[in-house]
Amino acid sequence: MTLELLRAALGAERSISDWKIVETRRSGTECFVVGTKLDMARSVEALDRRLTVYADSAERGSPGRGEATVSIHPTMGPAEVEVVVERAAAAAARSRNPWFPLPERADWKPQPPSRFEGTGADAWMPKLLDALRSASVDGARINSLELFLTRLETRILNSRGVDAFFARWRGEVEHTVEASGSAGEVELTESFSFSEPDLGLLSEELARALELARDRARAEPAAPSRGLPLILSGRCAEDTLRWFYDNLDGSRLYSGASPLALGQSLHGPDARAGEYDPIDLAAEAYLEGAAGSAPLDADGLPLARTVLAAGGIAVELHGQARYARYLGRKPSGDHGLFSVSPGSQPAAELRARPHLEAAAFSSYDVDADTGDFGGEVRLAYVFDGSQRRPVTGGTITGSLMDNRARIRLSRETALAESMLGPTAILLPSVSISGAK
Repeated sequence: MTLELLRAALGAERSISDWKIVETRRSGTECFVVGTKLDMARSVEALDRRLTVYADSAERGSPGRGEATVSIHPTMGPAEVEVVVERAAAAAARSRNPWFPLPERADWKPQPPSRFEGTGADAWMPKLLDALRSASVDGARINSLELFLTRLETRILNSRGVDAFFARWRGEVEHTVEASGSAGEVELTESFSFSEPDLGLLSEELARALELARDRARAEPAAPSRGLPLILSGRCAEDTLRWFYDNLDGSRLYSGASPLALGQSLHGPDARAGEYDPIDLAAEAYLEGAAGSAPLDADGLPLARTVLAAGGIAVELHGQARYARYLGRKPSGDHGLFSVSPGSQPAAELRARPHLEAAAFSSYDVDADTGDFGGEVRLAYVFDGSQRRPVTGGTITGSLMDNRARIRLSRETALAESMLGPTAILLPSVSISGAK
């Protein structure tokens, strides 16, 4: 089934006011490793084509726009495509939102190509596997890992003249590591993504996981703690700071679900200068090494770095263009990445005072509406002012609404998963229960 055939079917359906096609072609290699031995490898080729149709209406003089999205399988013939398009048009006609325009054709800037580009995924896999298997920590070992390396080709077309194509690379590693110690046999499973062949970074990431497994195997049961601040790093720091980013999404601001507002402080009305590190926040189109980098969003709107908060004050929103239009703002696009500026103190200073640093949770969640956060601890480190020791068990709970006026950010920054930001953050007001 060709795009021309699909376009012909769209042109024949008069109830469709606008349309959008997003085509993604994936080609890559998947490897499965048991211990350090390759168990299976396979090549993957796939094509995903998603069609969104829009139907306009007017009620009491108020323009509306309905929409519906369907999958178009590459093997469909003309008759099948016509049926799917008709059904999508009927579904779009039954839905209604305030009217919004689709992006028009516009110039956009390609992003720097990945260093994977120009060489097939098959050729890279032995090097990537060797880097992962080179990670070594006494007392811990690799149980298994899965490695995926995929080249993604994306084409976005719409009825307003957008016809854009770009390619990017996505690598993913899911690993299970294990160790034995005084706490028994333990396993930890994590995953991470990448877009550049940084072999040293891959080895360091897996070595970090092995260190966590080693420490978890010798961890003591956690005791209840009062008055200890909490330090978070890596993905948990990202998930925590993402709360500010997500609540400056236009959809949450438009619906009234966000507790934040443009022109107001991210840190609350009672925040006092000097007691917190002001958050400078930006939506990012490109971060080196981040698999979520993209020059356009799914609507075909060109993306660029957009400052959302400066000096801790919210100044702009991000997200789907329709919500910016509803709120009378110029659309900046739906970015997949964000950044947070460095804080005022080195991470070593944050860790110099007594604290609890959570390193691994069974699950860690931050409620988008309330800012409540927490999780069951698999591994944490308690520092009493002189000794740092690993502990396990218990739960940590708190609220960003209570902590945002005294949050501290490390001076050092690094790429986590989708955030370039502080390597550690300190939250002074949390509840820490002991292991049962």
